[in-house]
Amino acid sequence: MSAYFQKSAWTPFVYSGTTYDLAHLDEYQFAVIDSGAQERRIAVTFSDHCFTRNPAPGDDPALFYPGCSRNPGVFSLDRYQHSLGIAGHIAYASDGKVWNASRYHDNFAIVPTVNNDGQRVLYAIIFSLERNNTKGVPVDLHMRVRSAYICDGRPILTFGEVRFSKLIALSMKGKSPGRMIEHQRRTPRL
Repeated sequence: MSAYFQKSAWTPFVYSGTTYDLAHLDEYQFAVIDSGAQERRIAVTFSDHCFTRNPAPGDDPALFYPGCSRNPGVFSLDRYQHSLGIAGHIAYASDGKVWNASRYHDNFAIVPTVNNDGQRVLYAIIFSLERNNTKGVPVDLHMRVRSAYICDGRPILTFGEVRFSKLIALSMKGKSPGRMIEHQRRTPRL
């Protein structure tokens, strides 16, 4: 399949003689049936925030990821390991619900419970959905995965849940789901 939104494939990252392939974060497409029973094609792209973090004192300069949008950004082995399953999490969520995480923009979160060591944790995949208006591009929506990380005691601020199929239908109309702001609203939990 062609890439329509990602300018080039992710370049593998090499650290201490180990190559970390990033091809699993290259643009891909999938189809989903929206709440109006229409099949919609979605192109998914990923930000380098899915495998980088902000710098911390004492970081090995060899971990700085070249061309990172964080300027500088540090290649995170933990974020990288979790990103290996990200397409599976998206596929799973596309058949269920996602959390409305829109604070300032239309962002949504898939927060499955996963861990590389068998422990239950919350993994936030922050994404936006935009209707495709580019002529000649045979997809309906562009899902931009803006970040992905283990919450580590930093609960993600959410404003209710929405079925993914409903979110797709709303996005096709240029609309967003309402935000629940009640104090007692449901929030992601283990």
